[in-house]
Amino acid sequence: MKLQSNATFWVASCAFVLVFMTSGTPISLFNLYRVENGLTNADLGVVSLAYFISAAVALLMFGRLSNHIGRKPMALIAIGCCALSCILLMLMTDVTLLFAARLLQGFACGVATSSIGAYAVDAGEHQPKWLVAAVASTSPMVGIPLGAISSGALVTWGPYPKITIFALVLTLLLVCLALLFNCRETINRQPGALASLRPSLHLPTGKTFIFVATAGVVISTWSAGGFYQAFGPSIVAEQLAMDSAIVAAIAFSSIMGLTPFGSYLSGRLSPRRAVQSGMALFCVAVMSITLALQQGGLVLFIVASLSVGIAQGLASTACIKLLLQDEPQHYRAGLLSTVYIISYSGAVLPAFGASIAANWFSVFTVWCGYAVLGVGAAAIALMATVLVRRSRQAEVVGS
Repeated sequence: MKLQSNATFWVASCAFVLVFMTSGTPISLFNLYRVENGLTNADLGVVSLAYFISAAVALLMFGRLSNHIGRKPMALIAIGCCALSCILLMLMTDVTLLFAARLLQGFACGVATSSIGAYAVDAGEHQPKWLVAAVASTSPMVGIPLGAISSGALVTWGPYPKITIFALVLTLLLVCLALLFNCRETINRQPGALASLRPSLHLPTGKTFIFVATAGVVISTWSAGGFYQAFGPSIVAEQLAMDSAIVAAIAFSSIMGLTPFGSYLSGRLSPRRAVQSGMALFCVAVMSITLALQQGGLVLFIVASLSVGIAQGLASTACIKLLLQDEPQHYRAGLLSTVYIISYSGAVLPAFGASIAANWFSVFTVWCGYAVLGVGAAAIALMATVLVRRSRQAEVVGS
């Protein structure tokens, strides 16, 4: 018996979050792998790079494939890759298995951001528009912290932390697989599957300034998240004088923790106002984080980081809502792929530069560089919202 559209929406949304929860679970275990399995910082750097490259390749090559073979098969592939990665991580003894697991997780995340995101959008026709946009834009920010905090808690208090968390996540993935098999397909399959593997980006027609605003929003917020992922444990140890896996996980997750709340608030505002409010809050939060790191203030750091999550939810949900508005169904997967390629680039490219800079500069100095990048990208997003309004006013006058 096939599930109805509303049920399919919720299953697809949960699958989207679960993929990123799976990718977040190893993060809190990296220090444990260094101690017990002899991994080096260089090993972990290569593993993280493999994850991001795999996600980018999946977005570039497989982002539009669901238009041709269906949303559901691609969702099943993503969940299956996550399940296999959990099995590899339960057997983890050296960097080779961790490398393979992160490759699978990166590929699953790339597939999920286009195919499962589009699946949820397709099935969400009867859901509030802000909710659908929130699922498409913030699921990674919900899933990754869930995984990191869960594994961090088990490292601190649970038995067999390197096995238990992956056994639990694997169970959830298998349940999700069973539910997905009973979901309805939301798209009419089209020929040309092989041709769709040719890397390409889809840019929305007539929405140039909205797209520029979106790019500014995701670069500013994802770059900050990339800093936390790369330097979260170092922040806690060096700047905040704390040595705890669960505190490190909370610090890493705080920047994404209130993203869903920001998405909810976005539904209460006009899209332009939501973007402007979000980016203004982001700039204030970035300055507060800088002050907190300089003074070693854990409470201010957590509060400011949570504010970044609210800002991200506000602005990114509004941008995705505007981009998807009136967009034909067969363009949705490609458009989401393009947005997430920019998002991943906003995280990966600064992280690559920061990993080199960290050999000569302190974590605080590296953060200052991120702060300049984030505020600059936020300023571009703010200017783009002004240009959107002016262009629309010009259209009204011209007509």
